[in-house]
Amino acid sequence: MSTAMKSYIDSVTAEMKNGKAAFLVIVFTIARLIYGFGWLTSGLHKLTWLSDGNIHSAGLITKLVANIAGPEVTRFDPLYINKAFAWIANTFFLGMPGVTDTLVVIFEITIGISMILGFRIFWFAFIAMFMNTQFMASGSFNNFGYIWTNLAMLKFSKYAELIGIDGFLRVRKGMRLLPNSVNHKLFKHV
Repeated sequence: MSTAMKSYIDSVTAEMKNGKAAFLVIVFTIARLIYGFGWLTSGLHKLTWLSDGNIHSAGLITKLVANIAGPEVTRFDPLYINKAFAWIANTFFLGMPGVTDTLVVIFEITIGISMILGFRIFWFAFIAMFMNTQFMASGSFNNFGYIWTNLAMLKFSKYAELIGIDGFLRVRKGMRLLPNSVNHKLFKHV
């Protein structure tokens, strides 16, 4: 076993001696694996988008625009954020639906692989949050659970990454594996 791997295993073992940290690491590692598998399989199923000759994202983008800024929408939008996003969706995403289809597939597979490997969880959860909010805006409300998972992954990314590539890389760089306070705010009142 290499010195780097032994150092990593020793560091993980030391962090896992704290029961609260161990609980968070185990829960978020399992959650990240399940979540990553969901994203990966979703992306792999959409690979057919790239070969069937149909443009799949165009209909979803049209629904998104109608749901957030259509003529029947009377939401209060004083800063015109919904209208601005609708303009971007109409101008760019509908203007290149083949590229949009390809990007959806690539990002879903990449998010899945990142989550499974424990690599850059915060940033890929951030991208996933953006994608899930777009799916919800287009009328796909089965993404509601993903939104909450994204929020949890954003908050506890260091715990989710401890047993993964980022944990290993942090040890190699001489960085702490977990935040300075192992007694996380979550447990302050417990």
